[in-house]
Amino acid sequence: MTALARHELGLAAGPTLALFHGNGDSGLCWPGAARRWGTAYRVCGVDARGHGASPRFAAGEVDRAGEVFADDAERVLEDLAADGFPVVAVGHSLGAASLTAVLARRADLLAGAVLIDPPWDTPLVLGPRPEVGAVRVELIRRYQADPEAALGELRERHPEWSLEECQAWVGAKMHLDLALMASGNGRPATPWPELVPDIRTPTLVLTGDDEGCLVGPATRELLAGCANPAIAVEVVAGADHYVHQTREEAFHAVVDPWLAERF
Repeated sequence: MTALARHELGLAAGPTLALFHGNGDSGLCWPGAARRWGTAYRVCGVDARGHGASPRFAAGEVDRAGEVFADDAERVLEDLAADGFPVVAVGHSLGAASLTAVLARRADLLAGAVLIDPPWDTPLVLGPRPEVGAVRVELIRRYQADPEAALGELRERHPEWSLEECQAWVGAKMHLDLALMASGNGRPATPWPELVPDIRTPTLVLTGDDEGCLVGPATRELLAGCANPAIAVEVVAGADHYVHQTREEAFHAVVDPWLAERF
C-alpha cells in the first residue's frame, strides 16, 4: 500500500509529534505550532489520504473513508514508533476522529494524544453526508478558481488567524480528492461513545466555547459520565472549531506543558 505523504517540520530525530489535520486541510496546516514545537521535537505533519500529496481514494473506498483514515493513521504511528522514540499524536477534527479509533484499539502505540475539537457532536453524525459534500465541493471549486480571493475572504472571516495559517489553509484546498469531499464522509463507523471507554492512553481533548464547536456542553456531559481517567477536557475561551489558529497563545499555554509531561 502506498504510504501517506509526510512533512518533516522539526528536529531530524527525537521525541515525535505526529500531526493529523482536519477535513480539507493538509499536513502543512500547522505553521505556528510547528515553529514552536520544532525546536524541541521531531514534528511530522501527515497528509491524510485524499489530501495534499497523499494517494487518492480507490474505487469503493470512499464509502468507508473513516475506517481508511484510521487504518492509515495507525500505520503511520507504527512507523514513527519504530524509530524508538516516544510519539504523541495531535489531531484536529477529522484527524482527531481517526485518532479516536486508533486510541481505542492500540493502547500500546502512543505516549499521549491531543484531540482538537474532535467530531464528537451530539446527536451522533455517522456515514456519508452528500448534502454536506455538495456544498463543500462548490466552495472548494470556488477557492481553486481564485485562491487570492479565497485568502482575502478567510482573512476577513478570521482576522485573528496569522497570515501563514491562512495561506496554509487556502493552499490545502488546491490539492483535494473531490470525490471524497463530495461524499461528506470521514468519520469512523463506530460511534465515538463506544470508543471513548476503551481509551487508555493519556488524552487531552481541547475545544472552544463557540456554539459551532463539536465538543459542546452535551458532549462534555457524556464524557463526564464515562469517567475515563485517561481523558482530560479543556475549554479554550473565545475559540471556535479551529482552536489552535483562533486562540494560538491560549492553545499553547494548555498544550505545551501537557506535551512536556508526556515526554
